Amino acid sequence: MVSKTQFVSHVADAYEHLYDLVSLRIHPLLEVLVPAPFLSVKERARQLNRVLLDVIEELDPGPQAPAFSREWRRHRLMVLRYVKGLTSQATADQLIVSLRHYYRVQKAAIADIANVLWDRYVVNGSRPQEIPQAAEEGTSLSRLELLRLEAARTAQADRHARVGDVIAGVIPLLQDMLRQRRLDVRQALPESLPGVSIDRSLLRQMLLGILGYLIERAEQATIRLVAQVEGPAICLSLTVEPPQAVHSMPHAEVEEPLSALEEMATLTGAQVMPVHAGQSIVGFEVRLPTAERTVLVVDDNEDVLELFRGYLSPHRYRVATAQTAQDALDKAHQLQPYAITMDLMMPDQDGWDLLQVLLNQSDTSHIPIIVCSVLKQKELALSLGATAFLEKPISEQALLAALETLEEA
Repeated sequence: MVSKTQFVSHVADAYEHLYDLVSLRIHPLLEVLVPAPFLSVKERARQLNRVLLDVIEELDPGPQAPAFSREWRRHRLMVLRYVKGLTSQATADQLIVSLRHYYRVQKAAIADIANVLWDRYVVNGSRPQEIPQAAEEGTSLSRLELLRLEAARTAQADRHARVGDVIAGVIPLLQDMLRQRRLDVRQALPESLPGVSIDRSLLRQMLLGILGYLIERAEQATIRLVAQVEGPAICLSLTVEPPQAVHSMPHAEVEEPLSALEEMATLTGAQVMPVHAGQSIVGFEVRLPTAERTVLVVDDNEDVLELFRGYLSPHRYRVATAQTAQDALDKAHQLQPYAITMDLMMPDQDGWDLLQVLLNQSDTSHIPIIVCSVLKQKELALSLGATAFLEKPISEQALLAALETLEEA
């Protein structure tokens, strides 16, 4: 069992990775705070994020607490640093304290939160198979928002695919063949691989064809899958090791399946190149075009446009901007962006009207729209068809997390 000291350390680490949902999927706190094996690990990571955000509110001493009291300062620090996403220095500046004092207050606030979580989930954790109450009732992902996200993900699956996810679905289908041929599959696929602009079902069929080809011709060997990003593409290598484990085949039995693979590659925009060892084909190099994820940022404030560009550009997003509703409509039709972020307060047309126009036109209705506004109108935005809602001011972590949810399977 984890000690109280270790638990506090885990809580501090979880807050430092609060918006890194990949890290949260393997975080030590996952089993303690979200012990729900019937949920996918991705959903559990989102639940953990929500538990950690919700418990910050429990530090709120209420309006009766004196400003700059110890309780007020701890709660305010956690809100500024982890809810609004300010840097440590910016948070210290807001609290009018030195950076040294900031770290002392932060440590005390983390300890307070760890005490609450320890008592709730460790000391009194009598229902280990249930979703934590805070995650279930306090989640910002309402049923309506979950439905919106699921619809957006389905639409994205028709335009983009995740190589790792597709492979994870393909390998189990081949287990019997692999077992009969005494073959093992080893993968080296970075989690950070970008999506590819290929329909998921077509990519699945192509990989089934390639792996099936290799399995039928090899025995007592390892099929190694390695992927890396090379410019605007992912290079996926599928090879049999050792090469001599591949049996030579008559020319006719080689040409027909190769032609089928080449035709499928042409349909997907991929390139498939055989790897030879002597007279045998021992593998394939597959070049898959990465998806260009264009985000259309719609806001009449130039500072916001530049801020979002700074947030997104380092993370493989191409940013297009629009300051008027008409420009936004034109660029949405022309660019077919991966997602649209949209302010509600537009100078020439109400943002609610623009939202409806985008959602009701056939060639833009599939584009996820993230409403970004100072107005507290989340439920209204979702009910009118927005995929998600972010309240301004918006941190880099919050914006990236909202876009990442569009890719989650």
